Amino acid sequence: MAPGLFLTGVRRMASWPAIWIGGLLLLRAVSVGLGRPGSPWAALQAVLALASSPRFWALFGGLWLAGVVLAGALRVAWISGAVPVLGAAMAGQGRGAEGLVEGLAEGFAPLLPAALLALVLELSGGLFAGSLVLGTAMIARRGPSPEVGAAVGLAAAAALALTLALFVPFLLSTLADALLARAALLREGAATALAAVSRRFLARPGVFLFAALMFGLVAWLAQASVRATGALIAGVEPGGPLLLRLGPKLMVGTAAALLAGVVDLVWLGTLAVLTCGRER
Repeated sequence: MAPGLFLTGVRRMASWPAIWIGGLLLLRAVSVGLGRPGSPWAALQAVLALASSPRFWALFGGLWLAGVVLAGALRVAWISGAVPVLGAAMAGQGRGAEGLVEGLAEGFAPLLPAALLALVLELSGGLFAGSLVLGTAMIARRGPSPEVGAAVGLAAAAALALTLALFVPFLLSTLADALLARAALLREGAATALAAVSRRFLARPGVFLFAALMFGLVAWLAQASVRATGALIAGVEPGGPLLLRLGPKLMVGTAAALLAGVVDLVWLGTLAVLTCGRER
């Protein structure tokens, strides 16, 4: 869990440069606008000028994209090292920290194609859901149909479209995680692992979806409880010294990252069993 905690923290910090640089440039634009005499809207004009600047978006977008790539690479590194160690531990053959390093060194590059395929699956789910929601909204703008049968049919179609918009991304995200778990454990190619995962999923779809729902609920409850605890601690001494307020926040943030790592590790282990275990 120690490497997982560290990688989780680094992944969360990967987007900080883009946020910091963007915020500093916006504050600079506001200060420059406020320093101009004669116009009460000078600050707003300066912010709008910055927001319409291609150089600003190139800088902000480049930093944000670099953070996304770094976070994704760290995620792949964590899976390539942790899943083989986890699989060996479940088989009664502990590999220890050396196994984590060996898995990272040997499995990172072979896992990249599977990671890209998993990214395509998740993006496809998002685009599919967005298209259905947009189409439903465009139909709803036309107003209700004067015929009762047509109105009922449109309502049923809209309900089905919105249901699919929620279900399909969830399904593809589960398949993407299962693909990564199997490819990391068995060192299979992306296409071979996807075919095997799809076959396992079609054989027992309820188990996969129920496990995904349960782990999603557990992760949400864990993070919500940690945030509630942090808010309670922060409310005890809101005006206390900085170090007194910073310490509990660091502890709460560490606890949240640790819980996220534990849930993710158990989720990967569950997927490893579902996708690589012996079929009976």
